[in-house]
Amino acid sequence: MEPKPETFEQAFPRLNAAVTEAFNRGDVKTCAGFYSEDAILFLSDRPPIRGRAAIEAALGEYASAGAKLSPVEPMAIKSSGDMGVCAGTYVFEVPSENGALIEYRGKFVTVFMRQPDGSWKAVIDSLLSDTT
Repeated sequence: MEPKPETFEQAFPRLNAAVTEAFNRGDVKTCAGFYSEDAILFLSDRPPIRGRAAIEAALGEYASAGAKLSPVEPMAIKSSGDMGVCAGTYVFEVPSENGALIEYRGKFVTVFMRQPDGSWKAVIDSLLSDTT
């Protein structure tokens, strides 16, 4: 008997840790690999970012500026079949010109789809900054 595929609820803590670790070491290629090829990333301060390559480039801008990401704090993790959704809060730190860290907080909703290989990839990622 084949083992059951990992549920989204089981996968999310591992995905959260892996994305955070990859981003914080500047490995935006690995970080972007958690998105599907046709994913869309919505950020408060830019137009929608479409596709894994464009998402990798956008993440690279933040990483090259020395930004650091804390693991997201999920408030809800839900799934049905091959779709999973997580909503919660995030904290992102970016060094200012004088080197002091500026903290950005916000909320997010991310939709994941199980891929044919059983992995979970973000297909829609929407972040809303609390900073005005």
